[in-house]
Amino acid sequence: MRMIGIGLMGFLLAGIALLLSTMHILETGQRYAREVLQGPQLVFEPRISAPKTDTHSVTVYRANPNTPVVLSGLPAYQSVAFAFPVDARPTSGHLQIDATTQVLHGVEGVLRISIRNARRGEMLLRSGEAERSLQIPLSPMDFARPQLVVSFSLQGTAPNVPCGPDTGIAASVEIETTSAIFLNTAQPLTSPRDRINSWGRVAHLAWPRNTDASGIAERLVQAIALKRRGLEPLFVTQMPDALDTAQTDAALAAFAPVPALTVIGSQALAQSRANAGVRRFRTQSTWRHSFDLGATSNGVHADRLDLRMAVGGNVGQPPMSLSVTLNGRLVHQAQISAAQTTIDATIVLPLTFQSGANVLETVLTTTDKRDGQCSEGPERIAELLPTSQLVFGETSYRDATTDLRANLAQASHITVAATSGATAADTLIAMHILHDIAPADVALAAASDSAKVLLITPGSPLPNVTAPGWIVTLGPDDLTVLPLSSASLAQLAQVALVVFAAPHPMIEVAS
Repeated sequence: MRMIGIGLMGFLLAGIALLLSTMHILETGQRYAREVLQGPQLVFEPRISAPKTDTHSVTVYRANPNTPVVLSGLPAYQSVAFAFPVDARPTSGHLQIDATTQVLHGVEGVLRISIRNARRGEMLLRSGEAERSLQIPLSPMDFARPQLVVSFSLQGTAPNVPCGPDTGIAASVEIETTSAIFLNTAQPLTSPRDRINSWGRVAHLAWPRNTDASGIAERLVQAIALKRRGLEPLFVTQMPDALDTAQTDAALAAFAPVPALTVIGSQALAQSRANAGVRRFRTQSTWRHSFDLGATSNGVHADRLDLRMAVGGNVGQPPMSLSVTLNGRLVHQAQISAAQTTIDATIVLPLTFQSGANVLETVLTTTDKRDGQCSEGPERIAELLPTSQLVFGETSYRDATTDLRANLAQASHITVAATSGATAADTLIAMHILHDIAPADVALAAASDSAKVLLITPGSPLPNVTAPGWIVTLGPDDLTVLPLSSASLAQLAQVALVVFAAPHPMIEVAS
């Protein structure tokens, strides 16, 4: 009997093992447990993928990595760009999107990922907070362009909730900075240009210890030159593969300068990716345009806004409300009737509403609200047409910053010096200030005998103030420009640039 029992037990165990192996129950259970704890790793395979015939692995991060990519509400749209290596050509790879989702109960939604207007992947939203990840293998055609633009669309519906301050925010998705393209390349990533592209068009510049004043000035000039090429410089002290001075010069030769923006007559509002194209919405949509009158030394005031829009989805529906604000001041409002399909308005922009940096907002809002409930209503359609433009007049804009820029524009080149002791963070602040005030068509160079611009920090030696000039610091919202004087220097408590009206001998500013 004992032998029979042992035999039956053996047959039972063998049967269970066969059942588990054929039905993949163990693998299914492990995958389910992993998905419950971490969420599934979704992979969307293309019909034709790039062959994996190479050995060098490269990670490429998105451009503007310090800018959060958040989609809030339903619907919501965002996009990011990845710059491919140029010298080490990619042959295969995949895009990995890491996302953190926050979704209210009852929401039925999806995060849609598109490349070149083609849907490449989707991720269903689950209630609560979750971390999700998906992979999209890339095809050879994805590598045909210098960069890969990835578009995100948050779509779905939410149950009606009592009207309140959080109306419409039923789901929020953040695309994490760990999202990247993982490539295989034919050659190793060695050139400065490719390394900058892989860092998300961020130039990591080595900051040697005990950098003297001349080295600080040289690094500052190189950083501004990179900034003028549409790159984001960043000084780092502990990064083995950061660019040294010679490698930075090689990077400058590989990237072309971005053309300077000059105010000539008018600016198109729909030229940027954010404002161009058709929008679909149910409650409200906003078009935002920023313009800086002080960006050039010959800046002039804006005269009017020629607003041209196409609208749809209004038949049989309550009217929409149109409002236009300039720096938070209302300049135009109108009601868009159900029969109206176009908006054609000429809006005067008062000079008193304008400052150096300006923000123009055009908002379309539906008016079909019900008491006690938030009704999204039907889908509306609107497009800011390419013929919409901001028209500038003949009245010149003048303030301390434009006077400073006008002085710098007269120089054949701008010589830059620094006091010893400035840190990498101090120099990065100075770079942003000098990039903002220096005309893009005027060359910069590290000073040897006389300086037009001097970087100073609190506690550093003060320059001779017998010469006229300006002190420039970062203010709460914009630059603060003050006349150069002993009193203003003595009260200095932050990184500043001293700009002399004429180049100043180095011996007097270094004492």
